[in-house]
Amino acid sequence: MNRNIRVLVVDDDPVFQALVPEQLSECAFEAAAVVTGREALDALRQTDYDVVLLDVNMPGLSGLDALREIRQLEDAPEVIMLTGDNSLSTGIEAMRRGAYDYLTKPAPLEEMEAVIRKADEKRRLVRRNAGLRAAIERRSEERTPEFIHRSPAVTALVAQAEAAARHDVTVIVTGGSGTGKDVLARLIHGKSARRAEPLITVNCGAFPETLFESEFFGHEKGAFTGANAMKRGLIEVADGSTLFLDEIGDMPLVTQVKLLQFLEQGRFRRVGSTRDQSVDVRVIAATNRELREDVAQGRFRADLFYRLNVVSLHIPALRERPEDVSALIDYFLGIYRKRFTRPALDLSADARLQMESYPWPGNVRELRNCLERAAALSPDDLIEATLVSPLLSPIRAAHGAYAPLASDPPETLRDLERRYILRVLEEAGGNRERTSAILGISMRTLYRKLREYNTSLASNGLDGY
Repeated sequence: MNRNIRVLVVDDDPVFQALVPEQLSECAFEAAAVVTGREALDALRQTDYDVVLLDVNMPGLSGLDALREIRQLEDAPEVIMLTGDNSLSTGIEAMRRGAYDYLTKPAPLEEMEAVIRKADEKRRLVRRNAGLRAAIERRSEERTPEFIHRSPAVTALVAQAEAAARHDVTVIVTGGSGTGKDVLARLIHGKSARRAEPLITVNCGAFPETLFESEFFGHEKGAFTGANAMKRGLIEVADGSTLFLDEIGDMPLVTQVKLLQFLEQGRFRRVGSTRDQSVDVRVIAATNRELREDVAQGRFRADLFYRLNVVSLHIPALRERPEDVSALIDYFLGIYRKRFTRPALDLSADARLQMESYPWPGNVRELRNCLERAAALSPDDLIEATLVSPLLSPIRAAHGAYAPLASDPPETLRDLERRYILRVLEEAGGNRERTSAILGISMRTLYRKLREYNTSLASNGLDGY
């Protein structure tokens, strides 16, 4: 939307005062005039002007002195000095003190209009950049998460993460789905020297293999059918910041080769380009897979694994740190009290005991989902156990107690995951998209796991993921 540029004319010449604002109005400027420097300062404190035309020679406060005070105002306008002689020294001195430019009176209207528009463009750019910096800093402060915990194991983990944040080393975060790998990555970025820039996140399981390289590295116009314009890849967008590669184990092998080259040399090439480019990017990767097993089976490059594995941080499952459950409940309750405008929202003693004794196979993500649904569905501020129980995972709902009988052999984590995923899929009526959303994993990851389980549910339309 077009807007009129607001111009304040400061000159004690009555002819200039009457003529120039009228001429500027014909150029679609909003122009006003005052006589003295003091009047100009008063006007600027009351109205947001974009550009000031300021005469050098005025009674009382001189133009150069008025310029100095104008430049000290918050969100100051750009100032164009007006001189009555052809001496360069006055104009140069004015620009040295912060003027955008200077004009010799009488200046042609076309020249005056051009300089005003350029001065306004500079002011808008300065304001936009300042606003972006402030927004990024504010967002960085607001979004630098606290990794909620009370357990000694996670206390040590957070200390390691904060130590790694101080250096531009590559970090790999491992742990089950829903343990908070993304939160730890944001914590590392938020504690790093790159925190003023936004964290760029790439879910490596979200892109079809055929599009991954283009999305990641970008492409040139005409690089392939449909490439109608040049596109910057996510790695280029992350220049100066941190690139978080979530589900790194799902990255295609061909892209792994190019990622390794980038990590080694700091250079990459857009699809269809013959020219290498350099960017300054710090990489944090995360996976819920056993990458060493993938390396042994040829699904992940060994050289890339060792290049990523400079600092390795493992987040234990929530069932392995039961002390953290109570802290997480309190944290999420605080969020939902604000979100639902229910300051008295809380769990009954029985409901809290039920949640604290549950092993949370879906980890923090399942706990948060359960508590959010309970808060949304509870008719009263006190959430009762009768409401919480049906909201726990389908395993608990179907079998009552989660723990196996003492006579049963201990269940492996792999068996537990398999049983949980298949049960959620069954409860979702075989809807794979809904299942992936509940589990917090990509369709591609769900398909891979179903294939590992050798179930017919892995077929029927998932080949594109």
